[in-house]
Amino acid sequence: MHQLKTAAIAAVFLFAVFFFCPPSVAKAADCSPPEQLEPVRLAKVLDGDTITLADGRHVRLIGVNTPERAHYGRREEAGAAQATGFVTRFLGNGQLRIGIGQEPQDHYKRTLAHVFRADGRSLEEALLDAGLALQIVFPPNVSLAACFHAAEERARAAGRGLWHEGPLAVSRLRGGEQGFRLLQGRVTRVARARSSWWIEIDGRVSLRVDRSDWKYFGPGMPESLRGQMLEARGWLTWRRETAQQQDPHPPWSLRIRHPLALSVRTPP
Repeated sequence: MHQLKTAAIAAVFLFAVFFFCPPSVAKAADCSPPEQLEPVRLAKVLDGDTITLADGRHVRLIGVNTPERAHYGRREEAGAAQATGFVTRFLGNGQLRIGIGQEPQDHYKRTLAHVFRADGRSLEEALLDAGLALQIVFPPNVSLAACFHAAEERARAAGRGLWHEGPLAVSRLRGGEQGFRLLQGRVTRVARARSSWWIEIDGRVSLRVDRSDWKYFGPGMPESLRGQMLEARGWLTWRRETAQQQDPHPPWSLRIRHPLALSVRTPP
């Protein structure tokens, strides 16, 4: 995750409010463990959002993303060591319980799960509240999304951890930049195609909302975003190297799966 850049923010209006979050997200924020949990034992903490269990499974935490540790020749991102250390201390003796997601695996074949200590406290909520992670939302694993959003907002208001700095302005993106980003910029164009909505930010980033995810946004999306100052989070893709020279589309794209990946921020 890229180190967040400073930005002043005065008022917040969640995109989810405009576009009717589904009941599973709109309900009161509650991180209580679900009834069906599997007792497991921790083997190793790999980083802030990935652990291995004694039975050999790799578990990717649902709902959070932490800075990346050094790997494949890439430098360690700011905050990675702090997040990894926090998880190690938080999980203590390694007696855990996990709730596997409705979608049980990611494309790396890792188990997608919520992780709880023996006392019932959520690891994901704790990371977000400490400002050591950012929320991500990937349907259908959204059962604790409202709780996670509330935890992140507490950290943001207090300026904890990653929130010492703010979103990265789209205008400051550098050619070839990719990976998880929290971006901010003004919506310059909204267009609807047969299979997707496209929301352009500062003419440099295209946000794509596929038809398969429209049901999460409701009937208001996303015409009212025109001209708004928008925050968007997700995995940024640099496409210019494979695009034609006269390609009219922005050089970056980012897929949006859920309203909580977007918010309208009113600058002071």
